[in-house]
Amino acid sequence: MCGKAAVLKLSWKDVFAWATSLTPPAAMPSNPANRVNVSPSRLRRKSEPDSMVWETLPTIYAKENIDQPTEAIWPFLPHWSAGRLPRNKDGKTLSTANARLRHDPNRPFAPSYMGAWSQDFRVLVAVSWFYEFDGRVHPQVPYAVFPLHAPFWFLCGLASTFTNPDGIQQLSVSIITVEPNEVLKSVGHHRSPAIVRNPDEAAHWLRAPKPEALALLRPFSNESMGVEAVPMGIKIPGNEKVSIPDSVQKH
Repeated sequence: MCGKAAVLKLSWKDVFAWATSLTPPAAMPSNPANRVNVSPSRLRRKSEPDSMVWETLPTIYAKENIDQPTEAIWPFLPHWSAGRLPRNKDGKTLSTANARLRHDPNRPFAPSYMGAWSQDFRVLVAVSWFYEFDGRVHPQVPYAVFPLHAPFWFLCGLASTFTNPDGIQQLSVSIITVEPNEVLKSVGHHRSPAIVRNPDEAAHWLRAPKPEALALLRPFSNESMGVEAVPMGIKIPGNEKVSIPDSVQKH
């Protein structure tokens, strides 16, 4: 899965310079803020439903002939959740940070995401690296998973929109997950975000017909992925005082 990520020194200019298949807007928004510990949005205090900590990830979506950069709420907020974290009938919060790929080409995602898939509301999520946790040991050891041959990761996602209390339309996003490669298996993980492999795939994911888009959702190449253990403090949501190894930040 992908439950934490880092956004460090990412500029939209550099993102589009790498993703040459995309068409940038005439004017760029502000660059994403530097954060090494981005978790999905959450309640600060479970007893207070309005104590939300909203988290965003830099995201690109297709708008007519332009590929529009923005900040999207993480996780995905289905249309029926009315701009709040989704809950089931018993009031329990549903996890929509990741949309797991299913082995059914007609219904490749859970019902919450099928509206976005049917409407081709696909997005690219840009992160510097993401974190996975080794479930074979206790306490679980966190690892940074970083690109060896690219300046950042482009993760495939699905999006929805909602209108916030100020009347502004806001994007929310879920990151698609697939089977892990051997690198992720080596650190005890059973799922992986779906990662774009090259600049051409970025445009294909946003605009290709569904069968071609589904073909892009597969394990990433082993030789282009690095992993390194990071301090346990990364487990604390919002904790930015974590010393990330230089070897991770240089990639």
